[in-house]
Amino acid sequence: MIQEKFSEPTKRIYEESDVALFRSSLASQKLHHVISFLLEKVTAVEVPQGQLKSAIVTRNSNLEYPDVEDQKGGKAYTPKDNVANLVEIIDNLDKLVDETPPLKGPRRFGNMACRDWHTKVDSQSLSLLRKLSKDENYLIELNHYLVNAFGSKMRLDYGSGHELSFIAFIGGLFENGILNKDTTGEDVLAVFSRYYDLVRRLILDYSLEPAGSHGVWGLDDHFHFIYVLGAAEFNFRSGKNVKESFQYAPPVLQILSPHTISSYKLSNLYVNAIAFIFKLKLGPFHEHSPVLYDIHKSVTRWSKVQSGLLKMYEVEVFGKYPVVQHFWFGKGLYPWVDASTTKSLPVKSVDELEKSASKKDGKFPGMINGLQGMKTTSNNIAMTGAPWARNQPARGTPAARAVGNLGRSSSDIKGTFKGNNGF
Repeated sequence: MIQEKFSEPTKRIYEESDVALFRSSLASQKLHHVISFLLEKVTAVEVPQGQLKSAIVTRNSNLEYPDVEDQKGGKAYTPKDNVANLVEIIDNLDKLVDETPPLKGPRRFGNMACRDWHTKVDSQSLSLLRKLSKDENYLIELNHYLVNAFGSKMRLDYGSGHELSFIAFIGGLFENGILNKDTTGEDVLAVFSRYYDLVRRLILDYSLEPAGSHGVWGLDDHFHFIYVLGAAEFNFRSGKNVKESFQYAPPVLQILSPHTISSYKLSNLYVNAIAFIFKLKLGPFHEHSPVLYDIHKSVTRWSKVQSGLLKMYEVEVFGKYPVVQHFWFGKGLYPWVDASTTKSLPVKSVDELEKSASKKDGKFPGMINGLQGMKTTSNNIAMTGAPWARNQPARGTPAARAVGNLGRSSSDIKGTFKGNNGF
């Protein structure tokens, strides 16, 4: 009997202890390779013209920088072949938002119309993906990562775990040759730009909650990888004209200025993400986004920004159970096997999970929603210190709003960049 190469992904991470297994898995190794490959592609590359929408990241009445004209993005660009098909798929999902207006009336935790949108995506995504491949088993596995890249249908939230699912989806396209070595950095940025604009439209139209947000201590309420991509855009490529690269990249310390934001928000994903924060949040930036504020008061090189954000991603995404518990595993793209031995990793049975839960508090938190539930405890919401900070213990929830550089002076933070810890 021939064993199927691909399969519908299934849940494998049930408890905190499973995170260590995930870190040793072939799936984790492949995800890291995808991230490295994508960053290499987009280094010193601008988002092409027409791929990011100014309205998504601009207030209707913008008092922050009214006198600065928005730039149009990078070079003129037309997607081709499978990249064009992929952009069309995302655009079709965006049109479903037009067909699914938010329900009227106040909503505290997300607009229920978002569930209708997810239902439409679930019913149409596989047929849309058939434009890219005829291998049905492959598409079934690939489709899981696409439909889970837009937030939770049940919880009506969006976070870095969903962002990781889109990275996995793109990695699956490269693995099967739908995207290949000829895919350019402009192609990658065009696809991610369309994706991020769609997600932010979902956040705005359906009032999606941040998934697992660290509040004031987090990098961003919803995103992380968008900043890594944008930092790579501002780095220069080996062999590329360094002078030309530096002319494109603004100084790190000036990134929060109104002129820089207006000039780069349509050509760089990092600045684009910060512009979205300015659209959503009022008040001093150092109070509602102190982690980002610290970066741009302390770091001077984009290479340090990128490396520090990657270290933070390793801890806050790959290393956090509340995030990776929702990443599922198939047989082909991201298998639950050991990266060194290629042998299957252990999977806990329901009996083992019940026994483990009963030892803790007599309750089994995962039976609702197909073993996907999670009991929130003080252990799984611990805050990790920022990579650019000194070696400090994890922080608890702040008693008051953060002011300034997380309670430390700018010169104190800057001193940490001389070593290997952090940026």
